[in-house]
Amino acid sequence: MAELLTWLDDYPDDQVDPNAVASIRQSIDWVIRRLPAERRDHLASGDPSPAALKTVTGLFVDLLWWLDTCEDEEVDSHVAVKLQESSAAYVDDLSDEQRRRLLEVLDELAATEQHDGRRYELRFFPFAMGLVDDEPDAEEPPVREWVRPEARTAGAAAAG
Repeated sequence: MAELLTWLDDYPDDQVDPNAVASIRQSIDWVIRRLPAERRDHLASGDPSPAALKTVTGLFVDLLWWLDTCEDEEVDSHVAVKLQESSAAYVDDLSDEQRRRLLEVLDELAATEQHDGRRYELRFFPFAMGLVDDEPDAEEPPVREWVRPEARTAGAAAAG
């Protein structure tokens, strides 16, 4: 995931808006800051603990959801597609066991996700990345747009 953000930084400003990249980085940082210190330490060390895997998987889905739905003025569509294809190639290189675990984590995240749009993205991700052949049965939201984690959390708190 960090590599994707680094690649975005390498593109010229007319292809990738630095403010848009700063915004997605801010949202990712916001999620990480809200984690317990122990889980942040696991993420920083690259430890494949179950909790760290869920966090990284959720952030990976968020980043690709953002790339898939951002405006061309934020990230040129050719750049977004190139990064999505690189991500799919990374997923394709996972071992069978890693793919199985990724699918389990995505199912777990989707089962507990309160935001309809993100739940759809978590269910759609395996199909988009070529992990499964069939599109999910989940109904696509009327408007498919990335919602910052800060807004999803605020919306869930207001609804609950």
